[in-house]
Amino acid sequence: MKKTLVSAALLAAMAGSAGASTLESIKNKSIDFLDDWNRHDFYLGILVSNSDLSEEDGIGQDMSVINATFGYVFPKGFALEARFGAGSDQPDSIIQDPVTTYSAAMLRYHYTWSNDIMGYAAVGTALRTHSDAVDVNDIQAGGAFAFGLNLFGTEKTAVNIEYLYLGGPEAMRSIGIGFHRYFGKY
Repeated sequence: MKKTLVSAALLAAMAGSAGASTLESIKNKSIDFLDDWNRHDFYLGILVSNSDLSEEDGIGQDMSVINATFGYVFPKGFALEARFGAGSDQPDSIIQDPVTTYSAAMLRYHYTWSNDIMGYAAVGTALRTHSDAVDVNDIQAGGAFAFGLNLFGTEKTAVNIEYLYLGGPEAMRSIGIGFHRYFGKY
């Protein structure tokens, strides 16, 4: 117990001394988004997933979904991303006549181990549109979250494995595999 208290006191003292200089440097730094904006901080991805659409009456529908992700990486592991997807129970009609489409805006946090593996979690909101096959053409809004892993084969390209949940009265859950391409250092 004594060692724990001493360790906590030393950690608090170090954090306090580092905190003052950190706050001063943040206060003195002006943020100019036009100067800080860098095209190398963008990434994009494509993911193919198997999804389950749960309807209110308890009957579910299995679908194949194609997802596209566009994102911008900020410092300290945060990213803002937009997602778009289309799904259908008939693989040949995903693009031509999808059963459901969605768009989502998400805030993502990622952590990288040894420059080869990146784990991430994202949270946000999504809008989904269903065709007659699910319900009478309705639009639903709901929360969205995702958990995933990027396994890097090269410095900027990774195989992506992800679980995605889009909430609402007819929630959609999917597990997929795809690729992410980073245009700069993540």
